[in-house]
Amino acid sequence: MKIKNDRLFIQTTCLIVAIGLWLTVMLVTNQTLEETYPNVPVTIRNLSSLENSNLVMMNQDKENITVSVKVTGLTEQLNKISSRDFSAYIDVIGFKEGVTNAKVDVVGPNGVEVKNIYPSQIACNIEGIVSKVMDVTVKYDGAQANTHYRAPALPNPSSVKITGPRSVVNSADHAVATINIKGATDTVVKTVPVRVFDDKDTEIFLSVPTGNVEVTVPIYPTKYVVLKPTIVGIPEEGYELVNVTVKPERVRIAARQDVLDTIKELTLEELDISGSFNNTLSSKNILNTEGLILLDLETVPVVNTVVEKVIDREFVYNYDDIQFINKSDNSDAVLEDTVGEITVSVTGTSTLINSLKKSDLILTADLAEAAAGVNTVKLECVSEFTFKNILISKDTVNVEIIETETTEHPDEESR
Repeated sequence: MKIKNDRLFIQTTCLIVAIGLWLTVMLVTNQTLEETYPNVPVTIRNLSSLENSNLVMMNQDKENITVSVKVTGLTEQLNKISSRDFSAYIDVIGFKEGVTNAKVDVVGPNGVEVKNIYPSQIACNIEGIVSKVMDVTVKYDGAQANTHYRAPALPNPSSVKITGPRSVVNSADHAVATINIKGATDTVVKTVPVRVFDDKDTEIFLSVPTGNVEVTVPIYPTKYVVLKPTIVGIPEEGYELVNVTVKPERVRIAARQDVLDTIKELTLEELDISGSFNNTLSSKNILNTEGLILLDLETVPVVNTVVEKVIDREFVYNYDDIQFINKSDNSDAVLEDTVGEITVSVTGTSTLINSLKKSDLILTADLAEAAAGVNTVKLECVSEFTFKNILISKDTVNVEIIETETTEHPDEESR
């Protein structure tokens, strides 16, 4: 009887312990807890409504917005879910331009209650879509051949319309079309894309493509030609035009090859020196430049005329100073006139005359036509310089030509 009672006690005790363990497990696995699920993606609803109103959401990270969601639920349920089981969203329908805080809504799995969302609102930056017209600036990739000139490029169209969010369009500073002209010797025509940059030369990417333009870059051959002054009138009496110079002496021009081939020099406007008695400096434009491009010409050409006073000067010579020219080797020449002086008066510009020396003037008697006996020979003054006038006080001199005997060889006499 005792053994039977002990067995019953043991069985009862085991049953009580099992029930206790079961109650403990049930209490642990089904208690209500809080849990936070991070990095829940947020979707944006009704973006198309913004587009229909010419608006756009400018948040840079709008594709990657996330929130953290705190929920309560039974332990068993919470252990079965993750962040992927939550759906978070904002709705931008009816939003206007500016910054608007959009409430974040979250839909969770059954059996859990959403207690908190962080952040609970998303600041939505909404901007209007606007347009503006910009002139196209052409930039060059490479350079034309050194012997050629690049005329200003002609983009077609010359301006483009850009469209995008207001802040982006407002930051646009210049529109650029880049064309390659490396080594070009003829006009280049290409269709190239237009790129838009801000004032720091950072490229701007617009929601609507800017498009392309056709760029024409005229390339012309070049050459240098002389600038020719045109002088009219005469200086005041007693003065003479000595020299004319042009600065620059020549100019580089560009044109079509057929035009360039016909140009040898370029003429300047007339400079009237009537009555002038001193030097003049005068700016004169280049004439007949139609169809030409003048290069490297920083200022209008300047014509410099040098006008000097005309003066006289006398030089005195003796008869011994006369030189015979073209005298026969078989004769001697003797001046019959040996007493007295010969005066040479030269007329010319002051600089020349004042710099003359007596040795610059040579008195000569040409004996080419002289015969044996006394000859009257014209007296001339020879110089490397050119004078306005030369006057010799004696026109002629008397020169006796004496033939000299030729010494014959003895063998010739015996014959």
